[in-house]
Amino acid sequence: MLLAAALTGTSVAACSKEDHPPYAAGCESDCAPLPGVTLGGSATGASTTTPAADAGSGSLTGQVVQLTDDGFINAALFVKSATVSAVGASAATVSGVWDGADPYVLSDVALLGPNWVSVHPDDVQGDALITYQAVGTSSVSTADLAVVSATILDEVITAGQTLRSLDGGQVVLFFRSSSTGAALSGLHVAMSSAQAAIFASSKGWIADDGTATTGPSGLVVFANVDASKSGKGLQNVTVSRGVTATSPALSGGTFAIQVVSGAVTLANVSVPL
Repeated sequence: MLLAAALTGTSVAACSKEDHPPYAAGCESDCAPLPGVTLGGSATGASTTTPAADAGSGSLTGQVVQLTDDGFINAALFVKSATVSAVGASAATVSGVWDGADPYVLSDVALLGPNWVSVHPDDVQGDALITYQAVGTSSVSTADLAVVSATILDEVITAGQTLRSLDGGQVVLFFRSSSTGAALSGLHVAMSSAQAAIFASSKGWIADDGTATTGPSGLVVFANVDASKSGKGLQNVTVSRGVTATSPALSGGTFAIQVVSGAVTLANVSVPL
């Protein structure tokens, strides 16, 4: 999922310029999603965007797709050009070109889990938004990256009874079991600097009234996040869940998400439940 907070790690696969298989964010070649963001990583703790001096470097390559549904799963190849960037091992940022067909290639990539990789479409007036996603570059070297459609995101945010701010950051998260990769329902998640939290349910999108919980897809959108409150671009999200027949209660679990003004963040969150 980018999230779906392992978000990508999908392998490069052949596809037409019209259709693309369902976008399994965080998945490498027909596997369960791998976590790129793990519960327990706090924005006030160790930085997740600063590589260790002896961590070494790697490469990253793949395709860029545009998500085509409000489940943020189905995708088509993104046929326009874009710049792909990641945290570098010996430089602040390393970048490569996506030309709409040939795989992008990044070199000297910092080995991080996660590395917040961005896709910046060259057509700034187009429907595709600047999109950041969590890629575990410490464990993967191929990742299909996604861009989020402004039209689709606006439909979701409008369903949550607000409008998308061009200055705020938008966050799309999938919550998954760290042991099985399965989507987690019944979680309440919160982001204090977001104007609205909008939960995907079996009956559609629901604006959080303080009691909303994740549905079968484990999908939540945070709208209009105040990016000015980010420490090194990171902001905390908290997760809680009541006790169930198979799992103990979870209270106050925290992880850090990259938030950028005018952009979307897409990630899978790995939760130990």
